[in-house]
Amino acid sequence: MELRIYTPVAGPQDIWSELDLPTEDAKLREQVSKGFSIRLFNSLASILEMHPKAMRETLKIPLTTFNRRRDTGRFTMKESDRLYSLIETIFRATDLFEGDRRAAVEWMNKKAPGLGDKRPIDMLDCHANTQAVLDLITRVEYGVYS
Repeated sequence: MELRIYTPVAGPQDIWSELDLPTEDAKLREQVSKGFSIRLFNSLASILEMHPKAMRETLKIPLTTFNRRRDTGRFTMKESDRLYSLIETIFRATDLFEGDRRAAVEWMNKKAPGLGDKRPIDMLDCHANTQAVLDLITRVEYGVYS
């Protein structure tokens, strides 16, 4: 009988690491204030397998504004805050689905009764709506009917 060492199959690393974002809260807030780079947007679209147009629509960034940001290389603080909301929500939803990011993205694109039959991905336009999505994820994690 041959003795073999068990090596667990590594799933995808968390989205913060994939996007090369700091894990320290103060540094992350500083980056949001300074404005995320356009590269982050492109990396996130690739990770989520989302078309850039769909990402822009999710983040409520018109094409002309996006083109200006691409020229400068940075988003504004407000736009970066919406990007942060998308990243945080995907992170939490992926955790809810035990690391299955594809299932998390699918869930984000389905209407949720707990959000008034709105899709979670459409609710990331302001802090209050994002908080409602994060609260829903918490309720589902704890088995509270939503």
